[in-house]
Amino acid sequence: MVIIRPVEHDDIDGLYQLAKKAGPGMTTFPPDRKVLMQKIIASNNSFSLDFDKDTEGAFLMVLVDDETNLIMGTAGIYSNIGKETPFYSFKILTRNKHSYKLDSKVLSKTLHLVNEYTGETEVGTLILDPDYRGGGYGKLLSKCRYLLIAQFRQLFGARLIAELRGWSDDKSISPFWESVGKHFFEGMQYEHADYLSATTNNQFIADLMPEYPIYIDLLPETAKDVIGKPHILGEPALNMLFKEGFHYENYVDIFDAGPTVHAYVENVETIKHSQQTILSNSAFNEADAVECLVCNSSIVDFRVCQAKVNFIDDGSIALATNVVAALNIKCASPLRVYKLK
Repeated sequence: MVIIRPVEHDDIDGLYQLAKKAGPGMTTFPPDRKVLMQKIIASNNSFSLDFDKDTEGAFLMVLVDDETNLIMGTAGIYSNIGKETPFYSFKILTRNKHSYKLDSKVLSKTLHLVNEYTGETEVGTLILDPDYRGGGYGKLLSKCRYLLIAQFRQLFGARLIAELRGWSDDKSISPFWESVGKHFFEGMQYEHADYLSATTNNQFIADLMPEYPIYIDLLPETAKDVIGKPHILGEPALNMLFKEGFHYENYVDIFDAGPTVHAYVENVETIKHSQQTILSNSAFNEADAVECLVCNSSIVDFRVCQAKVNFIDDGSIALATNVVAALNIKCASPLRVYKLK
């Protein structure tokens, strides 16, 4: 069966192969062993709670085949964003000007460079090996992050955000970057700017980006048309976020204008409708079982799997023996369960 668990040092080869399959557009997860190992180390520190709760934590999980240990995908959570590294966005504001003398009104939209998500939690790095698309694994990867947040609520912010990759053409050219970013980062390609954003302290953004609003009406139509529009490969992820209760409220990425969405933790579907329970010593009966996501309560050895569950009258649950082994639990172990719809 497949499980989701924290990334380990021995996963470096599998992560590297996954990064190569992810393609050139996934600049935050490059096929670079040094960068990937840094992500593994940061995640290990976070899952071992070896970090200050007021600084940024990076929790990276992998979807693996429990028998072969083959890595099929990743999912990440980044707590307290913006505290060590500024988290920049463009905020779209509407200005309304009225000339009473001419009896004329003008509405204009402007882009403002802001850092308004400090201390919040980002859900990201959702990558599924193309060979496993269509099997429900993307949904499993997405929801495992919310189970971790629900189970260890004290580690994460009050609001969750997600950045979606912006629209680009079949040659990976971003019209927004070509019309905006390129003029402030002279000689720099979009992929390199995004890579630096993911691997440095982002000071170069504050140094080079404009301090004053950018009037959207002055941009070419090709750039205006993609503001807030996700890449075609990101549309399924955006739809999953909307179903979880996320909202788009006019924040976009500074490089490609992809949408940024957010939701308060208590309003997230999976968190709101998951429940705490314990493992029963009752025998498992598949005939009466319900399809669910189940996670254990160990932060160091956190595990999630999709499994059939018996709900017992006393509030506990029964699981098949292979699921018990996969979750590394025993009778009376505390768990969290979410009924799939």
